[in-house]
Amino acid sequence: MRSKRCLWMLLAAVLLQTAAKAEPTPNKVVVLGTKHNGNKYLTTQTLFRAIQKIKPDIILLEFDSVSVVDCDIRKVSGAKLAEFLGIWNNPIEYRTARKYKEAYPEVCLAPFDMYIPNRKEYVAYQRMMEKTHQEKLTQLYSNNRLEPADSAQYAKYASINGAFLQKLDSSLEVMNRETLMDTIYRINQIENSFIRSITDHYNDLQPYSRWYQNSMEFWEQRNNSMCEKIKMALNANSDRTILILTGLLHKPYLTSYLQKKEFRKLCRLVPANEALAGRMPVLSLF
Repeated sequence: MRSKRCLWMLLAAVLLQTAAKAEPTPNKVVVLGTKHNGNKYLTTQTLFRAIQKIKPDIILLEFDSVSVVDCDIRKVSGAKLAEFLGIWNNPIEYRTARKYKEAYPEVCLAPFDMYIPNRKEYVAYQRMMEKTHQEKLTQLYSNNRLEPADSAQYAKYASINGAFLQKLDSSLEVMNRETLMDTIYRINQIENSFIRSITDHYNDLQPYSRWYQNSMEFWEQRNNSMCEKIKMALNANSDRTILILTGLLHKPYLTSYLQKKEFRKLCRLVPANEALAGRMPVLSLF
């Protein structure tokens, strides 16, 4: 009787080992949307504590391999001092991930953004164009120079976008609510259709037309590139907790991608608010 029991235990162990080889355990994935320059609620300390609750094995950062290599942020002499003096304003994810790596050396930091030449100059240029483009749009609306139908549509967009921008000054928990993802989808749809259309239509906005078109196309290209790098990370790992730190506007695109059927065996997408509450699931082979 005892020998039969041992035989069954041995057989069960073999079957379990075979199943483990045939079907990798899905990775637990958390997509955490942030505001790159932080706010009074989102600091390196609050983000650090959030990451501690998630306990990731891998943190994917919205940077390229110029900044992140070999599971760590590339060392730059004097970086911390330059940040302290306000000379170098690195994103909050960069500073927090570096601090987390120092506290938990076993975590792997990895880049998932595409390479952008002269990245800082590109970001500065985009922000300047976005600001002046928005100011010109608001001016046309305020001076009643938009056609009635366009004016009504712009008023709706301005209301939705204004409410969203207020959320960017909130906590991580508020920023990552599922209801806000629907708002971001709606904003993206309006910007890809209506805002693009009136930018081409009105003479005062013509100087922004080519920039806006290129910006929309590059945004799509960049999101697609991010998704491909995330897919590579999922295929290369099994039964890991992977945290994706990204700007909030990218989050709906990335989560939608990870919800595709092809990823069911590669990952289990954990809602951000569950992860922030420390409710990370325990995955099982069965």
